[in-house]
Amino acid sequence: MAILLGYKSVSPNYMEVDMNHSHETAVFAAELGETPTVDLHEALDTRDGVQELERFLDSQFVAGTPVVRIIHGRGTGAMRQAVHDALSTSPYIVFFKDATGGHSAGGVTFAVLDTR
Repeated sequence: MAILLGYKSVSPNYMEVDMNHSHETAVFAAELGETPTVDLHEALDTRDGVQELERFLDSQFVAGTPVVRIIHGRGTGAMRQAVHDALSTSPYIVFFKDATGGHSAGGVTFAVLDTR
């Protein structure tokens, strides 16, 4: 299946996304396809969640993964804020954005890794 964006056809498989396209396009494709995911719901607190996130990002960066999904849940927003703070200072991340799809909105963040 391919999706037409303007004049370009994009596959929803995140591995096929040409990283020369905008980061938004990479996130859009990741939302439609299978993307490596970390679920931070089980973290006892934000510190544990950020430590788990950092381990996950280390492994995905080494693997050359272009986009990841981070499930932090909605709750009070504390885990989301901690995740966004960690992503904004991570040397691996070039862009991140909250999910926009129905059930994921507010509880999931997508991050684009620097694959250079």
